[in-house]
Amino acid sequence: MKRILFLVTLSVMSAADDCNAIFEARKNEILFEVDRLDKSKSELEALGEATERILSKKEEALKQREAKIAADLKAIEEEGAKIEAALKAQQELLAQINDIKESKLKSLYTGMKASNAGEIMNALDPYLAADILSRLDPKTAAAVLARIEPAAAAVITGILHKGAPYVRDQNATK
Repeated sequence: MKRILFLVTLSVMSAADDCNAIFEARKNEILFEVDRLDKSKSELEALGEATERILSKKEEALKQREAKIAADLKAIEEEGAKIEAALKAQQELLAQINDIKESKLKSLYTGMKASNAGEIMNALDPYLAADILSRLDPKTAAAVLARIEPAAAAVITGILHKGAPYVRDQNATK
């Protein structure tokens, strides 16, 4: 029995040695795999850090571009406001010039004898004559219109009837 026990013990020890050898071999494979995973992890972390740096640089560049665009837009808006103010000032000046011109023209024809004004109106373009007559007070305009040749007075009256603006219709003949 001792022999059997010895043989069983020996075979168990032999099997344990075989298991230990298998475990040692497997242990080396596992250690190799752990090393490989550690390297991969390190490479991945390095790649992540590099990506973060690149993204940070790109984000900073984008912020700088946005700031420049915002500044440029603000400058454009300021220039637009200046241009609008200048345009408004020029329109006001033009309106003043037109008022002065109209006032002088009105006083010129109002101070003129109706017969002289009628002769001048006969020589003018009917649209210009209508524009001038429309600016005069009705009594003066009627006196001048009475001194214009009847055919010309009829054309001018037709133009006055259409109303302002007194500009030649492109389809009309002279």
